[in-house]
Amino acid sequence: THDVVAMRTAVLRCLPVFLGDDGSDFLKVFADSDAVRDITQIPVGILTVVPEDSQQPDPNALHLEPSSIGIILEGSIVMDNIESHAQAICLTFGLIYNLHLDYPKRLKNTFDFIQRVMLNLGVGKNFRA
Repeated sequence: THDVVAMRTAVLRCLPVFLGDDGSDFLKVFADSDAVRDITQIPVGILTVVPEDSQQPDPNALHLEPSSIGIILEGSIVMDNIESHAQAICLTFGLIYNLHLDYPKRLKNTFDFIQRVMLNLGVGKNFRA
């Protein structure tokens, strides 16, 4: 199952790049010891906290065994201790969709893809702004 989780995480992390979006502000990585985690300017994101004994918190690494995964909405952590990155992305989409929030402009193509292709929601309707 570790291989499945690694593959799923890699695909979801690469999706914004493949679709021409900028996911740099969406996927944030911090070490356990980072006292200051400035997330106040992040409208929507996923926060990954990695153990201190792991390598530097590289934003491009998969981080398959993080200390914590959380969801950021409007500069605040709204959910924490999520089990996987795949679950965090699904929950983030669910929050955005159900709270009628706009998709982040830098990730519009990614969230449209998740909505239309992966979840088959709103097929045949106009894209969300």
